[in-house]
Amino acid sequence: MTQPPHNLTALGDFKPSNIWQTHINSIFYGIKGPLIHNHFQTYVSLDYRLAHALANDFYTHAKNQQPKNETWYVQEWGVGNGNLAACFLSHLREIDSENEVYPSVHYILCDESEEILKGVRANPRLQEHASKFSTVRIDAEHLNCFRPSSVAKIISNEIWDDLATKVLLKHQGLFYEEYLCPFLDMEAIPAEKNIFLEQFNNKDLTNLAQLPPFLDAIHWERDFQRINLDDWPFAEILKAHAEEFKDEIPMPINVGAFSTITKAKELLGPENFGYTSFDYGMKTMQDLNQEGRPYFNLYGGQYTFMVNFPLLENMGRSIGFTDITREYQNQFVQKDLGSEAISLVDLMQQHPRVAEMPPWDRDILMLSTLHALNTVYRSPYSGKLDYPAMEGTPKKQRKQIAQLSKNLSSRGVPDTVAYVTREEVLASLKPLRKLGYREKDIEAAFQSPPPPVSFVHIQFST
Repeated sequence: MTQPPHNLTALGDFKPSNIWQTHINSIFYGIKGPLIHNHFQTYVSLDYRLAHALANDFYTHAKNQQPKNETWYVQEWGVGNGNLAACFLSHLREIDSENEVYPSVHYILCDESEEILKGVRANPRLQEHASKFSTVRIDAEHLNCFRPSSVAKIISNEIWDDLATKVLLKHQGLFYEEYLCPFLDMEAIPAEKNIFLEQFNNKDLTNLAQLPPFLDAIHWERDFQRINLDDWPFAEILKAHAEEFKDEIPMPINVGAFSTITKAKELLGPENFGYTSFDYGMKTMQDLNQEGRPYFNLYGGQYTFMVNFPLLENMGRSIGFTDITREYQNQFVQKDLGSEAISLVDLMQQHPRVAEMPPWDRDILMLSTLHALNTVYRSPYSGKLDYPAMEGTPKKQRKQIAQLSKNLSSRGVPDTVAYVTREEVLASLKPLRKLGYREKDIEAAFQSPPPPVSFVHIQFST
């Protein structure tokens, strides 16, 4: 354990990582609400291709069946800004030309944050389906208000990394658990110390929301304490999994995800189309054992852990899921599109000069790349991507960014983390070359092996 800077105050005691992580994330979502999208984007925040792939798969399975009680209930756990639900329903309505499926679907958006749900209900694209969805405020780990065997399909997107996660480290045959403690410079908080500590520890969202941003100023100290895996839930599965661990590499144990998989098994009806989750983490044991790979991230104060997909597959099989598919997220999109697909970010990262560019020039390259692709790309949805200049951008580049952003097509690539196909990229080759991309850079973007921490799709079925 290291010593924190002397001017910082501990906000509590050292506790297992899952306890402080979920505490901080409850505050993060509770006081920021829809503003969380300023801190990170997911592949469904603005893009539609994951939603369309899900809708196509759902339609294929449901079109020749009759739902129990005349309704196909679809649940989404952790709802973001509602774009996934909106695009799913819009595409399902479009492809269901005979009205076999869409009229029978009811989409239930579940989230623990009322602020997030308020933002979802205000989503204009989702409001087009006002009679086809409802919202429920509930924790994804405790979905006890729904009847067992009542749901046809469950979807979650990047929630497991937010849910309770322990961290395990193996050393010479013994196991150690990570403990965390948050520290903060109290002089930066315009509140009396004891009052703030009480508000923080009680998760007093009303009062905490009135304070200047403080979550991203938290300094985390960590320690590892010896434990006996026999004392943990699912001990036998964990011990078998841990036998494959390399020494000294922190391994996330996503216990909150265990709960969601167990609950999904309980809620899915006899005629169901499975539990689909998209998240960010290690797809294979080789990825897990990759030295130096990250195992947590901080976004504006939110504390997220990478997802241990091999362990979650083992958990799914242990509770009765018999058919589990684990693949990279872009592979799921590729199968639906019938074409290779990569993220726009992946393409830009192969530009020969991107690594040496200052941040504002990278922003200009990103916007210019969007313009190049938009010469051929056409989104089925209208929407203008907002791309403000970051703080510290020089005046000349700020003006250029503003102009490029203003001139983006409302039917162009919807987001910087949107998926684009090989055909779309190659059809944009001429303007991309003018930006400095070479054909070998584009090939590298499509052929580069995935990093040890990647976006992964996993489907649990029976």
